[in-house]
Amino acid sequence: MDEDDEYDVYLTDNERVSSSTSDKKKKKYSQKYRSEWENHNEFKSWLKRSNKGLSYFHCKICSVDCIGGLDAIKKHAASIKHIKTVKSVQMPVINMQFVKKAKETMSKTKDFEYKIASFITEHDISFNTCDHLTKLIKSINPDAEAVQNIKCNRTKCTQLIKDVIGQKAFEEIIAKLKIHKFSLIVDESTDHNCVKHLAIIARFSENFEINDTFVTLLPIVDGSSAIALYNIIINFFNKFEIPFKENMIGFAADGANAMMGDRHSLKTMLTKDIPGLFVLKCTCHSLALCASYACMKLPRGPEDFVRDVHSYMKYSFKRMSEFKDFQNFVDTKPHKLLLPAQTRWLSLISVIKRVLEQYDALKLYFQSQYLSDKIQASENIHKKLQDPLNKIYLEFLEYILPVFTSMNMEFQAEKPKIHLLHDNISSAYKTILECYIRKEILASQDINEIQYRNPRNFAPIDNLYLGPKVNGQLHRLELDEKITAQEKQDIKLRCLDFYIESAHQIYLRFPFNAPHIQALKYLAFLDPKKMDSIISLGPVATYFENILLKVDLNELDREYRLLRNSNVNKNQEILEFWREVGNLKKGDNTRAFPVITQFAFDILCLPHSSACVERIFSTINLNKTKVRNRLGTESLIGILHTKRYIHENGGNCYNLITANLMTKK
Repeated sequence: MDEDDEYDVYLTDNERVSSSTSDKKKKKYSQKYRSEWENHNEFKSWLKRSNKGLSYFHCKICSVDCIGGLDAIKKHAASIKHIKTVKSVQMPVINMQFVKKAKETMSKTKDFEYKIASFITEHDISFNTCDHLTKLIKSINPDAEAVQNIKCNRTKCTQLIKDVIGQKAFEEIIAKLKIHKFSLIVDESTDHNCVKHLAIIARFSENFEINDTFVTLLPIVDGSSAIALYNIIINFFNKFEIPFKENMIGFAADGANAMMGDRHSLKTMLTKDIPGLFVLKCTCHSLALCASYACMKLPRGPEDFVRDVHSYMKYSFKRMSEFKDFQNFVDTKPHKLLLPAQTRWLSLISVIKRVLEQYDALKLYFQSQYLSDKIQASENIHKKLQDPLNKIYLEFLEYILPVFTSMNMEFQAEKPKIHLLHDNISSAYKTILECYIRKEILASQDINEIQYRNPRNFAPIDNLYLGPKVNGQLHRLELDEKITAQEKQDIKLRCLDFYIESAHQIYLRFPFNAPHIQALKYLAFLDPKKMDSIISLGPVATYFENILLKVDLNELDREYRLLRNSNVNKNQEILEFWREVGNLKKGDNTRAFPVITQFAFDILCLPHSSACVERIFSTINLNKTKVRNRLGTESLIGILHTKRYIHENGGNCYNLITANLMTKK
C-alpha cells in the first residue's frame, strides 16, 4: 500500500467525491523524452530512451526506467544509488588496463621462452640445462616482471621445440611440398640407441631460390628391405596428402642395393610409380668408392704406416712433446699428425700430406726412438721411413687422390651443381686416362669409346705418368742405386693397376653412354656463359619429359632462343642470372620468360649428391650422444625443424622472430 492509498482510508465519502471532481478538472502534463539530452557530457555515458513509454528515460548504469524530464534526469544523476553504481562500474576500466599490461607482459615472457628454447636447439645443448638457465636469467634481472614469469624448464622447453617451433616449421614444409615440384634425397643411419632412421630431405625452388630442406625422420621398424623403405615413404606422403606422383621429379640416395639396385629396390618401385623420374646415385659416395677400390691395387704398407705413426703418438704426451723438439730442429711447422677415418676413405689424402710434410722430422724422431726404446712398434715405423719405396707410394697418392677429393668437395656443396656433373666427371676420367693411355688413342676417340682395359691402348711402361715428384724420385733413386730396375718396374705396374681400376670404377658408376648420363651433358644450357654454344633445348626436352608434362615445347624453345639474343648480363653466377631472367617484365608488366625460367629452376632442383642428408646425421650425432642416448625420434625431429626455423626467421637464437609463433596454439 502506497502513501496515497493509506491517506485515502481517513477521508469521508464527501471528501472523496470532492477530490475526484477536482482531478477531472486539472489535467496532468508529462514531459516527453528528448534525444538531444543524450549529448550532454554529464548524461551521455548512461542515458538513453526507455521502452516503457514516451515520458520515461532509461539509466544504463542502474538498469532502471524513470518518468520525468530534464529535472528528473538531474535528480537521478545526483541520487546516492546512481553515484554508488557509477563508482562500481568504473572499476572494470582499471581492470582492462591491467589486463592489457598483463597481456604485454605475457607476450614478452613467451618471447623469452621461445628464445631460450631456440638457444638450446641452436647450440646442441641438453634440455636439462634449461632448469638452471631459467633460474640464472631470473637472478640476473629480478625486477623485470616478464623475466620472473618465465617458465621454461626441461619439460616445457622440450614441448616448445617439438610442438610449437618444430611443428610450425614442419607444417610449413608440408604445405610447400603440396604445391612445389621437388626432389627427394634419402639415407638411413643407426644412432647411439640402435634405432634406425630414414632421413628425408626435399630440394625445391621457391622465390627463385633452391632449398635443401629437412622434412622428417622416419623410424625403420620392419627392416631395411626395399619394400619396407618404400612403404615408409609412401605412407608418409599419403598421411599428409602430398601429391608425390605429380610433384616429385628427382630422387637421390647412396648406392646400397636396397636403395639403388637394378632389380628390386626403392629406385625401381619409385620409377614404376613415377615414369621419367630422374634418379642419381650420390656422387660423393661413388667417388669415395672409386678411390677405395683403386687403392686396393697398391701395397697395403703405406696405409698401415700412416695409421701406425698416429697410433704411436696419440696417447702419449711425452712422445708428442719430444716430437716437437725434432720438428723445431728441422724447421718444420708444429702440426699434429692425423688419423684416416675408417669409413671416409678420401680422408687419407690429408693424412698423407701431413706425413710427407713431417717426413724428415719423423725419420729423425723414430731413429732416436728405435735406438733408445728398442720396442717393436718404433722399429717397424723406422724401417718404413728408411724404405724409399714407402715414400714413393705416398707421393703417388698425394698426386692422384686429389682428382677424387676435389670433385667430392665440389659436389658436397648445397648450391645446385647438377649442370657441372657431366663435365667434371668427364674431366677426371680423361685425366686418369692420360696417365696411361697412348696419346694417339686419346686424340682419335671419344673418351666414352676408349677401351681403358685393353693393353694395346696402354702407353709404354717407361712413359707411364705418376706425377712430377714420383717420376723425378724414381729417376734419382735408380741413378743412386737405391732401388733396382725390377723394383722400379713393380712400382709402375702397381700404379698402372691403380689407374686401370680407377677408370673402371668411374665408368661403372658413370657410364657415359647411358641415357641419364647423356642427359646431364645437355644441362650446360643452365650456365649463361655456355648459352651461345647451345642453339636449341630440343635434346634436353627428350630427357626430362617428366618435368615438361604441361609445357608447350615450342614456347619453351622460343623463349630460350629469345633469351640467348637478349641483353641480359651473361657473366653472372647461375642463380643470379636466372633470378634476373625470372624478374624481367614485358611492357604489359607480365613476365618476359615464364616458361624457360620455371624449367630452369625445376632442373636446378635435381640432386647431385646426398651430402645434405649426411649433414643431418652429423647434427643428430651432436645431439644424440652417449650421454643423451634416450633422446627420442620426436625430439630429434623437433630439434632439426627448430634449427631450420631459426635460420629462416632471424638467423640465430637471439634474433629469432617469434611473431608467427605467438598465434600457434
